Amino acid sequence: MKKILTLICCTIVLAATSCKKETVVRNESPSATTIFDTTPAFVINNDVHGYTATLSVPEITDYYDKHGAVLVYLDDNGTYEQLPDVYDGVTYRAVYAKGTLYIDAQNADGSMLSSAPPALKLKIVLVP
Repeated sequence: MKKILTLICCTIVLAATSCKKETVVRNESPSATTIFDTTPAFVINNDVHGYTATLSVPEITDYYDKHGAVLVYLDDNGTYEQLPDVYDGVTYRAVYAKGTLYIDAQNADGSMLSSAPPALKLKIVLVP
């Protein structure tokens, strides 16, 4: 009986130690696309109680709309601040759809701006 039990235990130990674990490491690193642009003139948009600038960004494809990320930064002389952001008392936010990026601006308290904001330098990063 001891011989049979010993053989069964040895078989289990051999079977357990013969398992091989595989780890797959991808050497591909995803690359991001960076676009530098300037907003066109802002126009009144009563839906957001402020102004909106519409940029054509054909690089924003269906893939980025469904699976990737679109990050937008204001360029303040080489210093970048990510949207949404309050800059000089004005709240800026970015909304995107396939091929288009919208930049909305309103007073930080939610009220309508007295005049359209100036053109903004933007850094747009598309992350897969």
